[in-house]
Amino acid sequence: MARDWMGSPFERRSIQPSMKVRSADGTVLGRVALIGETVLFVRPRFSRRLRAVPLSRLERVTGRGVYVRGRPNEVFEPVGDRLRTEIPTHVYPLAEPPWTGLAPEHRT
Repeated sequence: MARDWMGSPFERRSIQPSMKVRSADGTVLGRVALIGETVLFVRPRFSRRLRAVPLSRLERVTGRGVYVRGRPNEVFEPVGDRLRTEIPTHVYPLAEPPWTGLAPEHRT
């Protein structure tokens, strides 16, 4: 019961701004700036430019950050016009805890 959050096997239930974005091998790619409908807007380390990571590349979300599938040089896509066309949000729920009754297996 006295486990720390970072070592916990439980995953987070949502993505939030300023979380670290990591590749599958644990390399830090940047931090979440905004969450869109289809992409995460990420600010890479030591850069002012935003980059886009498709939500389809998400692997898991833990206390250490958001893990994405792929090598660091193939994860990012140019933002282009997406910043103006997507509806940004500050919290992206990945799953509902089962006790809320809103999880997919409990919906009627």
